[in-house]
Amino acid sequence: MTSTLPDAYAADILNLRGGYFVFWLPDVSPLDPPRLLLGTYSSDGNTFQKLVQQDFVVADNDRAGLWLLDPNTLNPSLDDGTVYHYWFQLGGVTVTDPFAFTVDYGVGGMADPKARTESLQPAAVIKFRGGQLWPCDVDGNGPALPTLSSTTLAANNHMVIYELPTSWAKGGTDADGDMNVDVGTFADVQALFDSNARGRNFASIHTVGAGAILQELGVNALELLPAADAKPRGAWGYATAHYFAPDFDLGTASELVELVSTIQGQGVRFFADVVMAFGHDSYGTLTDNGTAAIFHINPTAEPDNPDSYQGHTMGGQLRDGFGGQSWRYIKTVAGTAYDPESGQTVTDGVHPSWVFHKSHLTRWMSDFGVGGLRLDSINNIGNWDFVKAYKEKAWDLYNSRTTEGTVDPSKFLVIGEELSLPIAMLKQGCLDALWNENWLQRVRAVLLGESWGGDDFEWTVRRLVDCREDVLDGGSFTDGTQAINYITSHDIEGYRKNRLYNFCLDNGISDSNDIARRARLAFALLLTSVGVPMIFAGEEFADQEDQSVNMAYKQTDPVNYERKDDGGWRQALFAYVANLVQLRTTCPALGVNDTNVFHVDASRGGKIMAWQRAGASTTPVVVVANFSDDDTPGTEYNVPNWPDQGVPGWREVTQNRDVPPGWIGREPLFAWEAKVYTYWRP
Repeated sequence: MTSTLPDAYAADILNLRGGYFVFWLPDVSPLDPPRLLLGTYSSDGNTFQKLVQQDFVVADNDRAGLWLLDPNTLNPSLDDGTVYHYWFQLGGVTVTDPFAFTVDYGVGGMADPKARTESLQPAAVIKFRGGQLWPCDVDGNGPALPTLSSTTLAANNHMVIYELPTSWAKGGTDADGDMNVDVGTFADVQALFDSNARGRNFASIHTVGAGAILQELGVNALELLPAADAKPRGAWGYATAHYFAPDFDLGTASELVELVSTIQGQGVRFFADVVMAFGHDSYGTLTDNGTAAIFHINPTAEPDNPDSYQGHTMGGQLRDGFGGQSWRYIKTVAGTAYDPESGQTVTDGVHPSWVFHKSHLTRWMSDFGVGGLRLDSINNIGNWDFVKAYKEKAWDLYNSRTTEGTVDPSKFLVIGEELSLPIAMLKQGCLDALWNENWLQRVRAVLLGESWGGDDFEWTVRRLVDCREDVLDGGSFTDGTQAINYITSHDIEGYRKNRLYNFCLDNGISDSNDIARRARLAFALLLTSVGVPMIFAGEEFADQEDQSVNMAYKQTDPVNYERKDDGGWRQALFAYVANLVQLRTTCPALGVNDTNVFHVDASRGGKIMAWQRAGASTTPVVVVANFSDDDTPGTEYNVPNWPDQGVPGWREVTQNRDVPPGWIGREPLFAWEAKVYTYWRP
């Protein structure tokens, strides 16, 4: 049974939920009190038996806006050990508990994903036991807590993130002949790390059943696209509706805990992707006396409110709810108010949306062992003060993990996705790192032998291999852990952002050998450059888009893991990437910032370059890359000024071979080839 007893959370409102049904309505005086609707479903899930319909009671005068209902006072009384389904009612509207830990779409005719609408309000699930309310899965089982141990987890400077859209993790068609892209589950992701785990829907995939793909790849951080519950199925997960509950279609809280425990046992950190620019939550559905407006804003209706605009400043582009409602971040409940975080009565007001989001952060950090965060669409959140407060709360929660005595600050990171790269957010402490969209644009350019961003080719490569050389608005990155580099992301919307395989096709590169060369070069750059490398699921074997042919839209293709073991160039590419991932996660030289470009071949238009990664006390890694269609002529290519050339033991990593002393700095290069050398040994 889960250990979510009173005082288990660093948020008073979550601790209250052990002893009460809790409904929080700050700054609202409803015409009628909120009401609990509670009952049970028949064994087939079709018939709901309404047992209780009872009003909440105001907590007390000092906690205005807080409504409580003791489960021991319900009539009829609850049965010990029974699982109940419930909703809240206000002003004639029935909604899901905004703080629900579990929601159930499997009852009441909601099982068909095509029947789910924006207004659908699934029941929350709770278990009554020993006079208290216990979070549980839909089957009544209480999830355990993951064992948290940072001893083997990766530090930020040696991390390789795997960005996985859980719901896209298998292809196929449904009964209607439509492409089914939402069949991956937490159990299936576990099967990618554990060869003994068959998963729920992956048993038929040979590559999954034959081994543990992601354990073999060697990544040490897993970022799941939003795992909090969203109503749509067959989508990305970015339409978050129930922020405290794992997504019903992906699996139970117990299955998520098992996944996290599995990967942490392998030294892999779990990153949670969080959507806070907009929501599809219950508060946005309530209308009694303006409840929705306390938490949400309609930007077009408030043009004079700076909260209506993107990018932290008044004016410019309005925030976009993308079918949901933009969260209101400037709104403050003024004066004396109950603070759901501390449980105290405060005199300077509270920020309702701030409290709500910091509360679900507390839930995920406490119950699912989150080892890092990726905050979606920072500019569309619009409020840097909130982002900073959220990041600081995350760090407070991380630092409270004292089971081992000392918490390692190098093993937690809060990342923001804002493609304009507002470096000021790092300088002001709002975030620890940013997605480095410039890296994607540069690598796509150099794979075609082109320059980018107004630079010549040499400086395009220099800024690619060392993110600190990039000139951004307001400054530059100062450390590699501030930049998340990627060849591809889940967002293919826009010019040259599709999967690498399709990018090659779009640019006239159709021969599989030529695509394989470009892919190997791209990964050699990604895994040896300054910055935190992120691999989008499937790129490690050059998966391709079978449906996403219009780059004006988001990607819709599931990851086709069958392609990983094709017996040909894709299988070889996977092995190549896994080899470099092992180097990136272990070699000291790739964990420091120091980079020295020591060779630019002017005779070939600067299209052959060599650089060194090493600190003052680290054994160097040297990369030599040929960004051209031509092999170097003859049997050797001389690279002058090679560091430590006379030191024995050099090896070429990508081919796993030792290099004879006389050939250091003299080996030829094929077209579009990078060679990676070091005399460091693991």
